[in-house]
This record gives sequence, structure tokens and C-alpha cells, in this order.
Amino acid sequence: MPINQTANISNALVEAYGIASEKRNEFITPEHLLAGFLKDSDFWEAISRCGRAEELEKNLYEYINGLDRIPEDQELAIEFSAQLQELFEKAGETAASAMAQTVQTHHLIFSIFHLEESYARFHLESCLNCSIPDFLNSLLEYSEAEEASVSQNWMKYFREMEDMGRFVGKKDELRQIFRTLCRHRKANVLIVGDRGTGKSAIASEAARLIEDRKAWDRDSEASWEMGRESEVEVPKKLQGMRIMELDTSLLLGGAQYRGDLEMRVKEVMEGAAYEGKTIIYIDDLRSLGGNNRSDDGSKDILSLLIPYLKPGRIKCLISATYEDIKKVENLNSGALAIFNRIELKEPDAEETLKILRYNTIDQLSESHNARYTEKICRLAIEKSIRHITDRSLPEKAIDLLDQAGAYAESAKLDEVCPNCISRALQDLCKEDISTSASDENLSGLEEGLKSRIYGQDQAIQKLTECILMSKAGLLDSDKTIGSFLFVGPTGVGKTELSKVLAHQLNVPLHRFDMSEYSEKHSVAKLIGSPAGYVGYDDGGILTDTIRKNPYCVLLLDEIEKAHEDIYNLLLQVMDYAVISDNKGRKVDFRNVVLIMTSNAGARYAHKASVGFERKVNAGEAMAKEVKNVFAPEFINRLSSVVVFNDMDERMAGLILDDKIRKLQERLDARKVKLEIQSEAYARLLKEGFSPEYGAREIERVLNARLTPLLMKEILFGGHRDGFTAIVTLTPDGLVLNCHSE
Repeated sequence: MPINQTANISNALVEAYGIASEKRNEFITPEHLLAGFLKDSDFWEAISRCGRAEELEKNLYEYINGLDRIPEDQELAIEFSAQLQELFEKAGETAASAMAQTVQTHHLIFSIFHLEESYARFHLESCLNCSIPDFLNSLLEYSEAEEASVSQNWMKYFREMEDMGRFVGKKDELRQIFRTLCRHRKANVLIVGDRGTGKSAIASEAARLIEDRKAWDRDSEASWEMGRESEVEVPKKLQGMRIMELDTSLLLGGAQYRGDLEMRVKEVMEGAAYEGKTIIYIDDLRSLGGNNRSDDGSKDILSLLIPYLKPGRIKCLISATYEDIKKVENLNSGALAIFNRIELKEPDAEETLKILRYNTIDQLSESHNARYTEKICRLAIEKSIRHITDRSLPEKAIDLLDQAGAYAESAKLDEVCPNCISRALQDLCKEDISTSASDENLSGLEEGLKSRIYGQDQAIQKLTECILMSKAGLLDSDKTIGSFLFVGPTGVGKTELSKVLAHQLNVPLHRFDMSEYSEKHSVAKLIGSPAGYVGYDDGGILTDTIRKNPYCVLLLDEIEKAHEDIYNLLLQVMDYAVISDNKGRKVDFRNVVLIMTSNAGARYAHKASVGFERKVNAGEAMAKEVKNVFAPEFINRLSSVVVFNDMDERMAGLILDDKIRKLQERLDARKVKLEIQSEAYARLLKEGFSPEYGAREIERVLNARLTPLLMKEILFGGHRDGFTAIVTLTPDGLVLNCHSE
């Protein structure tokens, strides 16, 4: 059975660590430990009765001040010296030979006198006025008092581990946890995994197995009947122990000063060390504090725990995400060196189904009074993988099924149906991703786009074909829904088509004007500034946008104006549909329709028609020029280069009709009816038709010729009950004739 140290030794270790930290020494030595004991008034009195305590303290600090110091610009990682480790081994042997349950102070001091070439031994002997046996006898009273001071009050900060039901899989990880807890050094476990992978569940299963006597005598190599995994055997060293969860909120509650927190941590760790049977579990590394540069240190529990965990007499399990670990290590690279990391990978769909079948479904069915079929479970797993990107399996599948069960219960259904899954998915994703309505939306996608965008039927057909093939599962599921480059003259509907597409798919449109990212440093804004630069904590504009709305249309307008570094970023998006932000968090682009627009080569579009040859489309001429602007690897990863037609008179007429219709909708609120005579309509079309400026010229003509006339009549015409506005053409231009209703 392991022999534990008493509270006063733990206190002396903490003081020794503080002295070494203050002096920036690389190692804690027996001299540091003896100086730490002198911080205790009772030990000081014991020395004073038998010798000269002040002289001993002066000599120890003179020696410590002469030790090598770590420069201020280097990271400080304090370790036990070889001589201090030897001291604890000798003290343990001394306590064991005396049949003691704990290593007490007189065991440790006795061992100091047996250290060879030790300054701690030399200074202690030189400051004594009596024999060594007499001095050790005087310490017995001190040791008896420290042993009697240990109580069970420390248990108030702990709670029993939550029983999470039947645990499935992860046998190798469980065995690895037990092997780590059996180690002589670094017997502390850091369970690392993404959100929702089951870190708390595996800790709960480890606690259950340790207390289960049936798991003490299993043959871990035995194979049970076919289809069954061999059970996990609890090592002999851990039998009779228990895992208890430390409630960090109770430690922090009411602790107004750092000293209050230090006393509570000391009480907990001393109690656990004295009792010797409790393995401490902490559910979240973030709850220990100390992972933010703005912290003043008053709530940093982690730094208070480390001195107690380093000797290896107290065992600890902590669950953490990769992001939490990175935050802690950025502040102190050696803070987690005493932990052995065990990674918990996300289970695949089949393993998740097994977890649901054997553990979760019965609980959810009983809670919601509704039946879950295996088909529904598979659907929930599939939808959660596709649409819920900020968490991992199995948690996100369980959350989706739980929310769907709540819908079934509110609708008084006996069975959870696909519609319940769809509505639950809308709640969790904050987007309309209805499985029943999506097919209907897609079936009319092409016609819906053609009804809003005029004269670009070929471009629309090319766009919709790629999107429908992706939705049908005929394209790689690990890529974006589609990556498109829209090429064509200005004002022909490239940006407008992106807006209409987002409306037809019932998803948000996120537009980025790439002219804002023409400088090299501005590209970092998209994924976040590097560590150490301004804006690091704010995250990336693009990555945060997609993380919040993973199902969307992403429009990068005028991509050719961006800095060339943006193309390296987009290559990752188009190839793997995943990029990492400045903090290492992965962002999923699989549900994104990526659209980039370009006017590259617009200045060469007028060369599309040469001499008496057939006129060549300016968009096609620009598409050829695109190959000179963009790198081949960039163009090769696009789903399609969509070429837009030039503006012609027929297209201009359709756009003019649409603009007039929208103007009439605004006039309806004022009870104004607009009538445009054919001559006036022809004049508007003639002035607005410009292949060079596209549809924007039509809007400018309406705003310059027609809208001011309507404005004056509405504001100053005196028509209270509305009027009819007839637009006619005169030699002086457009004229408005109004008749009151």
C-alpha cells in the first residue's frame, strides 16, 4: 500500500515551490524544503528549543541565493532535484520500517541526516545545540500534532461521480487510464477530446469499474463469446480506491481573496493525501482558471494543484478540449507536463448507433413517452454529422434525438418521425433545413432563378446542375456544395443571382467585398490575427461567420481585387471544405455554396468584336482572360466557371419591367397608380440600355428621370386619397400627368 505524507510536509513542499519560483531556481532541493519547514511556527519553535533557528534560516537562504537562476526571458519549469527525490524515498522506507501509515516530519528530518554531501544536512547539524537523537525525539510531539490535525472536512468539496448508464466501447482508452494511474511518476490523466466525444462518460465508467469488485479479478486477455469484447480489468494497485469529482464552484464560492482559495486547495489535497484512497476528477480544465492573460491569478486553481500533484502521491483526472489545453500552454508551456494525455476520438456512425441502442434510446423513450426506431436513429446521426458542426458524436446525435422527442411529446405522437427530426434540426442549427421541404425547393430551383434573373439561362442552368448533383450525393461529400466563379461584365446579374439563390435555398447570404482585403495583412482578418497581434482574441470574420451559419451562400465579390494570399486560403476550402482559424479550431464549409465574382479582363471586353467577324460574347472574352489572372490550381478546383451574357436590348427590357414593377409596389403604399406610355417607355429603355454598364444604368435612368417627378407630386401635389400618374414623352422630356382618385 502506498505511504502518504502529512499535511505539514505538503505545506512545506508548497512553500519550497514558492521559494524556488521566487528565486527562479530550476530545481527544488532539500535546502528549499528545509526553508519551507521553517515557515511553520511550530517547527520553528522545535528548532529553537534544540538549536539556533535564525542562524539556520540565514545559512539556508545564503545557499539558495547562490544557486543558478533562470533568466527572466525564459520559461520557468521547476522540477524536483535528484537529491530531493532520494530524500523522499529514504523517508518512505523509514516510515514503512516503522509500520507508519504516513510519512511524518520526523521521518523526513531523520532522512536528511542520512543524505551524503547535502548542505541541508550540514547547516542543520551545525545549528543544533543537542545530539541528533535528542532533536528527533523533540520532533515526535510536533509529528503527533500534525497527524491528529487531519480530518474529513475536505470531503465537502467533492461529490459522487454521476452514473451515465451503460458504457459502450473505448476499452483501450479505459485500460490506458488505469495504466497511467498505476504509474510511479506522472500518475495524472488528461482526457483530451472535442466537445461531445464522451470525456465525462469515460471518467464515470472508470469510477464504476474501480468500485466494482467483479472487475478486480477479470482476465483482461480472455475473449468472451463471439461478438463480445473482452472486459476491462482493474489493476491490483487501484482496487479499493475511488474516483470522486471535485466541485470547483464550491472551492471558489465565497473565496474573496487568493489566500482563501489557497487554504481550501491545501485542505482538499492534504485530506486526499492523508486518506490515500481518493482519485480526484475535475470535469473541465477551464473550471480551474488561469487560462486567460487578463486573469489576476486570484482564481487560478491549476497552479495551486500542481505542487501537490508533482510528488505523485495524489492521483488526478482532468477532462479538457484541445482548445483549453492550447490556452493553458500558451501562458505556461510546462503547466500540464505532469499529466499523461489520453485522446478520445470521435466515434464513427456505427459506433454511435451502438451507443444509442444500448444506452440512450431507452432513457429518451421513457422520458418522452415516444418510441425511437433504428431508422430514426440513423437519420439523426446522418443529419447531425451533416449540419451540426460545432460538436462531436455522440453528443450531437443524442441532443438531436432528445429535441425530436420533445417535439413528438408536445404533438402527442407515439413515435418519433422524420418531421420531428427536421424541426429539431432547425432549432439546433438556427436555420431552416427541412428534409421534407428541401426537395420541393430544389425541384423548382432553376425556374425560380430564371424568373428573377433575365437573359442568363445558360449560366443559371450550369449553376443549378452542380448544386443538384451535390444535393443528390453524386459529388464528393467532403467538399463544398459548389464552388463557382461568376465571370462577366458589370451589371449583368452576378451578385443578384447570388442573392436570389440564397433566397431560393432559404439560407442566409454572407457577402464579403474583396477589395477590402487587397493588403497582405488584411487577409489575416478572415481567419483571425496570429497570436501576439492585435485582434487575436476576436477570431476571424470569415471563420466566425461560417461557424455561426454553416448552411449558407458565401459571396466573395470581385475576387480579383483581393491579395494573392487569399487564393491559398480558398484552395483549402475548395479541396477539403475545412480551414482552421487562428486558434486551431476547424471550420466546416461542407454546407456552403461558395460563389466568387470577377470583372477580370473587363478592359479587354471591347476587343471581343474585331473587324467584320462575328461578334464574340464579352463574357467569353473575359473568361479567357481569367485564365491569365488566376492560377491553374485555383481554376482547376472550381466546380464551374459560370460565364454571364452581355446585356442586350431584350434583357434590358425585362430588367426595366422588373424595376418598374418594384417601383409600383412601393407606390402602392401611397395609393399611387403608375402608367407609362409606350413612347416614354421606349425613351427610358433607350437611355438605360448600355452593354458597358449593364442593369445599373437602367436603375440610374429611372432615378434620374422618373423618380424625381413622382417625388414632387407625392409631397407637394396635394393628392390626399392617392392619384394616377401617367408618364408621357414630350420634346422637353418625360412629363407626369396626374389625376386624383
